[in-house]
Amino acid sequence: MKNKLLKIILSILIITSCTLNNKQEDDINNNSNEDTLIKFKYEFNEHVIAQEYIDIYGQDIKEEFFNFCDSLLSINKSFKCKSKERLYELLSISNSCFPIASYLINKDKTYVENGICYLTYNYDDNEVNKIISSFKTKITNTINNAIKYEAPYYIKAMELYTTLSNKNTYDYSYTLEDSLKLNPYRAIMQDIGICQELADEYIYYLLQVGINAITCSALNSDNSEAHEWVLIKLNHNYYHVDPTYAIEYPNSLYFFCIDDIQRQYYGDFPIDNFTYASSDKLNYETFQANDRTFEKYWLAQEYEIDYINKSITIKEINTNKEYTYPFDE
Repeated sequence: MKNKLLKIILSILIITSCTLNNKQEDDINNNSNEDTLIKFKYEFNEHVIAQEYIDIYGQDIKEEFFNFCDSLLSINKSFKCKSKERLYELLSISNSCFPIASYLINKDKTYVENGICYLTYNYDDNEVNKIISSFKTKITNTINNAIKYEAPYYIKAMELYTTLSNKNTYDYSYTLEDSLKLNPYRAIMQDIGICQELADEYIYYLLQVGINAITCSALNSDNSEAHEWVLIKLNHNYYHVDPTYAIEYPNSLYFFCIDDIQRQYYGDFPIDNFTYASSDKLNYETFQANDRTFEKYWLAQEYEIDYINKSITIKEINTNKEYTYPFDE
């Protein structure tokens, strides 16, 4: 009897030992896999601009715009600017490439004379410094919370898309009288806005992580609604992303990297009505979004990214089935 009992105890110990060893091996493997992940390192970039603005205004605009950004960040009272038309262009570009600019500058008291722009700020120097610091902190924290590991650019864009759609609220109280107050700075700092603000906000975050993007806007087919969203460029292809529509379905991918046909379907915005970067100098032939690489995600009501195994698992809205896809490198 003692021998029999001893055998049972030994068997239990052996089984337990094997189970513990297997668990330890799994933990070691998981830790080893996590160790291979490269942490995403982000620092605030004071100089970002979409390539399309350089195409519109010429190569000189890049240096001039960055000089404009530096002047504001240093709270300079003047900087070189060739004309009031150029100042207007710099301010227009800043909507998506430096959203804090319009918030800081008193446009009515800022003017250009003899090649110099004389800046007047809405706040005193100490307050401007605080505003700039808070802005940089908000951008940095949002990006670092959204993106944990190095991954293909579309994954970074996806993570930012979901992060913003979860933090933002659409401003249903907006009226036409409020149109002059629209500013993506509000969306960034207060987590509320309408389509123009939300689109420019998303673009600024994308530019900060090295992804080129511009606005795209249109009237619907009966001209009863105007809307603005984002045109993002990945692997030499353009795709539509709508951070405003995403607010209603914050964990889905219904409006992420869709093509022209899907964009036209959602909201009834005819392709012929598309305007890119708020400019009549950019035409549809250059910006066709006809690649369907990301079609497999368009019905995802929710998704999960597995950085270790480099895959995305989605739950499809029509079937509630889960599908797993490897990263598109």
